[in-house]
Amino acid sequence: MKAAIVYCSQTGHTEKYARWLADRLGCEATPFAKRASVDLDAIDILVFCSWFHAASIKGSKWLKREMAARPGLDVVLLATGATPMPGTGWSNEEEIEQAFRRSFPKDDYPDLPHFYCHGGYDFEKLGAVDKAAMRMFYKMNEKDADPKTREMLATMRAGFDGTRREYLAPVIEQVQRMGAEGAKRQMNG
Repeated sequence: MKAAIVYCSQTGHTEKYARWLADRLGCEATPFAKRASVDLDAIDILVFCSWFHAASIKGSKWLKREMAARPGLDVVLLATGATPMPGTGWSNEEEIEQAFRRSFPKDDYPDLPHFYCHGGYDFEKLGAVDKAAMRMFYKMNEKDADPKTREMLATMRAGFDGTRREYLAPVIEQVQRMGAEGAKRQMNG
């Protein structure tokens, strides 16, 4: 199995996951800005790691074009965000799935394996537009009396790193399964 990882990361949290995956899978993790250096015709599996931004996945247009140009390429999608992991009581799996499907509609991508990992938040690493948007978000929500909202705002103002290597286990299992299936196809082909 020959795999490659391309990642989009603004604050370094998605990059951390991409590098952990690369270490585990024995391949390179390439930043999105250098994606042209990856020979997609020479690999079996592409793992695309990105982040949710305004309820869409950064770089998804590029990924869609590459998938259309290479229908035989196996692709795994990993997106990160500030929402805690499913099962924590804070996460809404349905919202996470809807966010994936805004970029990759189920009717068009029914078999795309996709995963979510809790990322992080660092206001100082945001771009100017995102900083302005977050300042407005804080201002709009600062008077909210709901304890969950107030806790969320305090956490975001302080910044956090929610990344954990163990969150990658299902992604690694998926890539390994796809690699084994690809090897079997080549032997029988």
